[in-house]
Amino acid sequence: MTLRHRFTLRPVSAGAVLGLAASTAVVLGTAGTASAAPIDFDCTVPVLGANTFSVDVTTNAPATAPAGTSISPTVTSIMTVPDSLADTMRLFFSPDTIGGTVQATNLVDGKQVVTTIVIPATAVPSDGPISLTGTGVMPAFTAGPQGTTHQIQAGAQQVGMVLTTNGTPSPFDIPCTPAGGQNTVIGSVTTTAAPASTTTVKAKYSKKARKATVTASVTATGASPSGAVTFTLKKGKRVTTRTATVAGGTATATFKKLKKGKYTVTASYSGSVGASSATTKLKVR
Repeated sequence: MTLRHRFTLRPVSAGAVLGLAASTAVVLGTAGTASAAPIDFDCTVPVLGANTFSVDVTTNAPATAPAGTSISPTVTSIMTVPDSLADTMRLFFSPDTIGGTVQATNLVDGKQVVTTIVIPATAVPSDGPISLTGTGVMPAFTAGPQGTTHQIQAGAQQVGMVLTTNGTPSPFDIPCTPAGGQNTVIGSVTTTAAPASTTTVKAKYSKKARKATVTASVTATGASPSGAVTFTLKKGKRVTTRTATVAGGTATATFKKLKKGKYTVTASYSGSVGASSATTKLKVR
């Protein structure tokens, strides 16, 4: 899904051009469905003081995602500084390139996540507008149970812009926060049914150790399964069970003091993705 906000330029002084460039990166950490209107950010620009900016951003965050899957949207912000402001920047700063990074703090279901946004050094043309593009990837979060809606909100941003002239960088730190009294919800992802899982099981008996080790592997397309596996060891009417937690896609259990004979081993998984099971045979000599 591609989403867009409008970027609004306001009349600024010559030095405030720096603040304008910084504000472009302010909401690079956004994702999901766009709010109804651009979000204003109050930024404190060195020497120049407070400035308020509205920002436009695109993202590939999905509107829906299967339960248990990992969600990590890529976000992109593109800003064009029009001729008049670009000319003012060239007159007062004479930069060869403009770039920087942003530590963008967003809220996912009320919890803070920090995205590092990179604005690569961009050559400043001798005339005409200047276009700056920044991209970053949000830290992954896991889609909850089916029907859950994960809400993403814009939060504080720490902008570090660098203007480079004749090889000499001029860094500027610009803190920004969303202006009050506005809707800061910038995205939502609704979870759908969990993907199906596949379970395989292996059993091995050690005569020397007099025990059987049973290992189950659980996989699911696009997800990292969590949960537990119940192992059942059956010989005739005798049934023994063990439960183990899935970690890194596997779960392991040990059965000791087994009598000689043939056993049926079943591994039954349940957890963050669809349930599944598998069966194998074990021979104790």
